Amino acid sequence: MVSKVQSLKLDTSVWSNEILFIMLGNDRANEFWASRLSLSEELDCDATPEQRREFITQKYREGRFRRAHPGFGSQDELLKVRRRHSRTSPKNTDENFQKFWCTVDKSLLFYESDRCSDPSMQISVKDIVCLGVSRPDGSNNNNGFIDSRPEWEVISPSLVPLTLARPLQAFERVGLLRYKAMLDPQQWKEAYFVLQKSNLFICPGNDGAAEDIINLNRLQELSEYPGPVQNDSHDKKDILVLVEKGRTLHLQGMGRTDFSLWYSDIQRAAGGRGNTLREQQLSRNDIPIIVDSCIAFITQYGLGHEGIYRKNGAKSRIKLLMEEFRKDARNVKLRIGDHFIEDVTDVLKRFFREIDDPIFMADLHPLWKEAASDQRLDRYKEIIRSLPRVNRTTLAALISHLYRVQKCADLNQMCTKNLSLLFAPSLFQTDGKGEHEVKIMEDLIDNYLYVFDEHQTQIELEISLITTWKDTQLSQAGDLIIEVYLEMKIPDCCITLKVSPTMCAEELTNQVLYMRNVPAGDRDVWMTFEAIEDGQLERPLHPKEKVLEQALQWCKMADPSSAYLVVKRLHKHSYKSEIMKVGLLRCREEPPKLLQGNKFQERTFQIRDHKLLLLKDKKVRNLTGILRKIWTCDVKNTKRTDSSFSKTLGFAYFSTGSSSSMFKSSSSCAK
Repeated sequence: MVSKVQSLKLDTSVWSNEILFIMLGNDRANEFWASRLSLSEELDCDATPEQRREFITQKYREGRFRRAHPGFGSQDELLKVRRRHSRTSPKNTDENFQKFWCTVDKSLLFYESDRCSDPSMQISVKDIVCLGVSRPDGSNNNNGFIDSRPEWEVISPSLVPLTLARPLQAFERVGLLRYKAMLDPQQWKEAYFVLQKSNLFICPGNDGAAEDIINLNRLQELSEYPGPVQNDSHDKKDILVLVEKGRTLHLQGMGRTDFSLWYSDIQRAAGGRGNTLREQQLSRNDIPIIVDSCIAFITQYGLGHEGIYRKNGAKSRIKLLMEEFRKDARNVKLRIGDHFIEDVTDVLKRFFREIDDPIFMADLHPLWKEAASDQRLDRYKEIIRSLPRVNRTTLAALISHLYRVQKCADLNQMCTKNLSLLFAPSLFQTDGKGEHEVKIMEDLIDNYLYVFDEHQTQIELEISLITTWKDTQLSQAGDLIIEVYLEMKIPDCCITLKVSPTMCAEELTNQVLYMRNVPAGDRDVWMTFEAIEDGQLERPLHPKEKVLEQALQWCKMADPSSAYLVVKRLHKHSYKSEIMKVGLLRCREEPPKLLQGNKFQERTFQIRDHKLLLLKDKKVRNLTGILRKIWTCDVKNTKRTDSSFSKTLGFAYFSTGSSSSMFKSSSSCAK
């Protein structure tokens, strides 16, 4: 007979970890969790997932079947337990930490007292890569901290060059980081960084480069992504990307710990947590992103919406959208299918009503009232010039938007008087009974071009385009009726048809041919072309390109009426002759997971017989009969889902020389 101990050691196929857990661990756990479980309450083997979920909730979360404490039935015992656990936990006082007498002289020296001559601990200043301000968030950590910030900020000048000593009066974090800019994207450099409120100071060190500053509220993007594996180790260091107007900066910590601290502090400083205009996340034009996004959305979809700004949205949706903007306005994308125009208009008014200081500024309120008299327009201009930059740019953007709204009053039924009555209480933060505030709003809207020194030409063109399309707008939001020409721009070849936001160029081409009963032969290719400057410049639209999305871009042109769409026929022989068959592409082969560092290289490619050929020598221009084929790729079977391949083709198509009829780069054409 084999003993149980020997059986456990030898017969591993029977005594697996799962069986041991069921027979020992699970039974012992159920002695506590299921000690009061009756047979009628046990879970049946054929129970549904909902019944199992309910049973698990009752068993573990509610503890309905667990074994009760022996003193549970005694009221006195329960009161004793409650008193014992209701005592407040001791706070972190000075007695909880070990005190040292410290000095700073190229090193941070710790002495047990001021009478000791030998330090008990020493930290070289060169070894300190990061110095930050600890916040009392209530979490326990193992990091040492100094309870007297003003006295110990003298450590920071020892960390950075003397040139940065002046702005270190009230920093959040200071230390050494690795960085690279897009001007030199291959080379990492080291510099000292200082985070002070929403400003990030950069001191490149001793290489003679000038100091720089980044306003984190003006960032267009703040993201994190894993970096490549380091050559000397298998550790990956994360990279923080800061994108602002005109430049992109990549930051990397000296280690994982300091990078996480930098990332959290920069994210907090760039979050626009304040409730004033200057503390908001700003666009590249120094306008709060919440204002810029709402105005852009309403301008695109709501100028013809009847009763705009007068009709109210749903309070629950408004509250949710407001919280999303407050949390991170950069990541809020307004879309017509997901958001309602009434909700966005209420969010815009609510934002101006709830900021701490009104956009017109409370201190200047008496000046605004005094200015509402003769020569008031010039006085308005003087007061506006005295506003802070963020207030000035935001006010200009809002009044410009309201000027466009009242210009479309025939469509939306919102005149200057109505808009002034709605916005004056929010912008001045009054009770809405002030006649002076309403009069000021009327003057600013009606005289926007004069007060803000704007040119009338561009605005009138945009408004003219909107009002011209007022009769073509259908009940189904987003659909428009536009004119498309067949082969040439003459009245007899004009076709009027409805274009939806989802219609692509291929669908438009097929619909035009169907309406004109034009057969599409096998030897001919029909395509939709976008023409501007009355046909002087043309480009073919990719079959999957959205037609309406491209047509709406015409309003940004100096003369939108000079642009139109035309469907043309390309004969097969002419179509083949115009294709760029040979050119340079930047490509690389995907390396195995164990090999890293493959870079993109310029190689010569040729398209022939539905094959993509990679040629041996990129310098040879005469390719006939002298270049050897390395590998081929069947173009017909290549999937369009490979975005990197499509973008590379787009770059090559544009760089190798395009037709004189092309007027803009389109990577989608290369796909």
